[in-house]
Amino acid sequence: LNWADNSSISLLLTLILQSFAILSVVFLSIFNLYTFVTNPRDFIKKLNTTQTLLGLDFGDKTIGLASSDKTRTIATPLKTIKRKSINKDLIELQKIIVEYDVGGLVLGLPLNLNGEENIRTEKMRIFARIIEKMLQIEITFYDERYSSDVIFKELRRNSISASKIKKKINHMTAAYILQGFLDNAVNS
Repeated sequence: LNWADNSSISLLLTLILQSFAILSVVFLSIFNLYTFVTNPRDFIKKLNTTQTLLGLDFGDKTIGLASSDKTRTIATPLKTIKRKSINKDLIELQKIIVEYDVGGLVLGLPLNLNGEENIRTEKMRIFARIIEKMLQIEITFYDERYSSDVIFKELRRNSISASKIKKKINHMTAAYILQGFLDNAVNS
């Protein structure tokens, strides 16, 4: 083998690995539609008929927010909150809960690829317990594996710059998580 042959093999292996990575993302996105922590339909039945759901993509620095419509069919990205402190985060969330007549929260659950929980999952669960206690609102979790990657790749495919993506990714990811939950409610 000469250098050109090795380069071709290397390029082919790179393309195969990239194709596998894309297929993994697609598979897990489809799998995400059928995997849930709480039965979405049961969770939605607990709500007042006019209330919406709020989706959260919780992070160390930000919280992405998305809201459902009153029919709980479509998720719409709202905004990203820059985290300051638990109390300030709760005040901001309470304002949005009142403004959008939210009856329940769907929090993205950051699991490892093998489905196991991790440090981020525990932080999310602690934050959820605080929200539930302080704001007196129903909470459920929804698997968020690959959600940020799917949104990032979709925005890049649409030629959106990395700096614009950084501003939008958290609330768009929250919408992706919430939409998966809503779709799952219809299909469950």
